[in-house]
Amino acid sequence: MELPKGLAGVVVDQTKVSSTKNAVLTYAGYPIKELKDAPFEEVVFLLWHTRLPSADELSEFRKRLVSEMVLPEKTVQLITRITYEPQHPMSILRTTVSLLGTTNDVKRDDPPRILAKLLTAIAAIIRIRDGQPIKHAQKGWGVVENFIYLFSGQRPTPERVAMFNTVMVLHADHEFNASTFTARVVASTQADYYSCLTAAVCALKGPLHGGANERVFKMLETIRDTGQDPVQYVKDQMASGHKIMGFGHRIYKNGDPRAVILREVARKIAHETDNDSYFVLQEQIKDYMFKATHLHPNVDYYTALIYHCFDLDKQTFTMMFAACRTAGWLAHIVEQQAEGCLIRPSSEYVGETNRHYPSR
Repeated sequence: MELPKGLAGVVVDQTKVSSTKNAVLTYAGYPIKELKDAPFEEVVFLLWHTRLPSADELSEFRKRLVSEMVLPEKTVQLITRITYEPQHPMSILRTTVSLLGTTNDVKRDDPPRILAKLLTAIAAIIRIRDGQPIKHAQKGWGVVENFIYLFSGQRPTPERVAMFNTVMVLHADHEFNASTFTARVVASTQADYYSCLTAAVCALKGPLHGGANERVFKMLETIRDTGQDPVQYVKDQMASGHKIMGFGHRIYKNGDPRAVILREVARKIAHETDNDSYFVLQEQIKDYMFKATHLHPNVDYYTALIYHCFDLDKQTFTMMFAACRTAGWLAHIVEQQAEGCLIRPSSEYVGETNRHYPSR
């Protein structure tokens, strides 16, 4: 059987979690454009149960998640010890996810507790890197409001909560992307949740998957700080054989639907935080890239600016991606383990044959 490189377009299994069929992103059958303003907790429930919760279920689910946004003291001590320069935050997160599975204060964690703990751990890493004290979740607030508070130290406005909620919803899942497929491969062995999530984080760490948002903002910083013409900068980079991060997508040939939504969020928050110059640069680059290559921005392009406007260090951008995507990872892990089938593909050997070890 001849297969395309990278399994592009190959259907390897079935799922009820999400779909990108016909370049339309849906979660359990609901178009993402209709879910963009839905509460993050509601979307997580949908991904995990493939149905929307009732009002009472949503209220209880939110309370449960917020109540679990706390880390065992042992975990905090270990995260503090490993969080130091010059380690990249994703390296710290990779170790932290594994630590969460070995510093439990209960016999076995379930998805709600794992998601809550991971969000809290990511916020803690950010606070420790910034030399700031770790904050504690507030009862009565939602998950997104608490998450922003935990990593920023300040209670966000309702408008900021709504914007970040949209970001988290749009990043919550995306079918069988590299990190999700990695999680499912590990889950197919019936490994524990933390082993599956650690593997997913390792896959996300690569710049061709989750690391693109960091490189997008690095490009914007370089252009603005050096005063270069953005179009000429892009031309020079492409002439040198460098990839312009934040453009193109294997599935969305006519534009990433998430980027369309995030563009408006980026424009709004850039204006509110005096970062209009960055948005202007993005628009100039976007227009040129389409003219020169017919490539559209993907989800990483505008997310980079949004994260910057939330005063996040660009090195933590991919951790933010992980914070959002954990909801989807957990949905796929549960689904794969219930399937009970070991993922073990075959390969085509193309090396030398008919070789024999010399006799001694």
